[in-house]
Amino acid sequence: MPRDYDRSEIPSVYNLESIEPYRDEPGFQQVVFRGIDQLIGFSQIGPEKPDGKPHTHPYEQMNMLVEGRLDFLVDGERVELEPYDTLAIPPEIPHTSRALEGETATLLAFWPLREDRLDGTEYQREFPEL
Repeated sequence: MPRDYDRSEIPSVYNLESIEPYRDEPGFQQVVFRGIDQLIGFSQIGPEKPDGKPHTHPYEQMNMLVEGRLDFLVDGERVELEPYDTLAIPPEIPHTSRALEGETATLLAFWPLREDRLDGTEYQREFPEL
């Protein structure tokens, strides 16, 4: 896993609203931001996002809702999140989410460093070519 960084680029600050989305689908946009050992997913989830099938991954995912409302399905149980609600999803637990009330929700997801998302962080100057 790439762990080097360019010390001359520290500190580095990015406004995630101005970064081109790594994922851009109907009702879903996501920008990813990396540190040395972790990632943040900055997601905009709109009412036009189709309901997704629950998925799992081999690591814990921490979530914090910034604005809007989300309906999360976690291990078969529905949980409604309001701004500043946080939710931990352990490894291998099926989950999915959708926006409520016809508004776009903003969600921060925190993961360990994921190789499958590193190409979404190429805008970051502090990390050398991967």
